Amino acid sequence: KAAYSYSVVPKLDMDAFLMAKATGWEEFSLLPGEANIFFEGTFVANSFIDPNNIKDTLSVSLGRDKRIVVKRDKVKDLTSKSVMGNLKKENYTWEISIRNTKTDAIKINVEDHVPVSQNSQIEVTVLDTGGASYNKQTGKLTWSLDVKPNETRKVAYKFELKYPKDKQITGLN
Repeated sequence: KAAYSYSVVPKLDMDAFLMAKATGWEEFSLLPGEANIFFEGTFVANSFIDPNNIKDTLSVSLGRDKRIVVKRDKVKDLTSKSVMGNLKKENYTWEISIRNTKTDAIKINVEDHVPVSQNSQIEVTVLDTGGASYNKQTGKLTWSLDVKPNETRKVAYKFELKYPKDKQITGLN
């Protein structure tokens, strides 16, 4: 028996990955070693299973599912740059859309992040997390969504940067 859910980090990869989390695996007397993973009668991956390092739940990746379509776009209408005195101010809005083209509903965890400043001259303000759980130390945003068959769900988040106009900020895409 397993609980199935998808995970996606669209900033790094637009593909959704299906994960199976199995309980009761102890009754199978698994030995450490390579495993061929099959899902719905199709080979999906090789994995290494070490039952000595598994707690109560065995997590297995079942690979990419192209039937979950994910897009991450900068919302141009809500993204701006301005200069106020010695400071530059930039507002960013990102939208993530998840389309389920399967005939079954899915659960999906979506992860993204806002920048975290390590420099006291650079100020990052989160304006809207879009309903995500937000970790201030890491900047990580996490949404747990239920998506019905043939449904598209969208989430968006906004943040603002203020920094000296003589500085260059890169890596915000």
